[in-house]
Amino acid sequence: MTEVKSDTITMAQNILIAFSHSGFKKTSMQDIANAAAVSRQSIYKKFGSKERCYQCVIHTYLADMYVRVFTELDNKQQQAAETLFNVFNIFIGEPMQVVTNAHGTEVFNDCLKATHASKEDWPLRFRARLADFLVSKNMVGAQRSNGVAFTLISAGKGLMLERRTKEQFDHDLRLMIDSISTEV
Repeated sequence: MTEVKSDTITMAQNILIAFSHSGFKKTSMQDIANAAAVSRQSIYKKFGSKERCYQCVIHTYLADMYVRVFTELDNKQQQAAETLFNVFNIFIGEPMQVVTNAHGTEVFNDCLKATHASKEDWPLRFRARLADFLVSKNMVGAQRSNGVAFTLISAGKGLMLERRTKEQFDHDLRLMIDSISTEV
């Protein structure tokens, strides 16, 4: 996967948030241009259409998110529980700023569809990397690792849909991680 420039990632996040406010159908090219802090002509030049813009923004957002998740899982400098907290904040906590908007669940659903349709196979790679991490930190045995990884990912998604504030999410995320953590 190629590294994406920081300004492109920020632009993608801002455009995704714009879509989450009005929904795909009602978001205008001017709304997209405003979110990207560029002219409408620049948006047309870069993407060609609103549909192509939406697809590119979702892919850019997801690619960046998974790169950061995988990088965090590779971090050997921090405690396992803190790594998990950071991973799930990237994976679930950050998307809360999209989901909590009027059309956020619509955008989130499109992101999920794109994730599962991606040639990068991010969901399976994430679950496998998370399972390996849990085993390497002696949090679970190898036989249970895939199931626990699946459960953590599913529970994290549930938290995002249930909690309306970042503080509530963080609190419940810590409870979720503590339930499998052997650290004192």
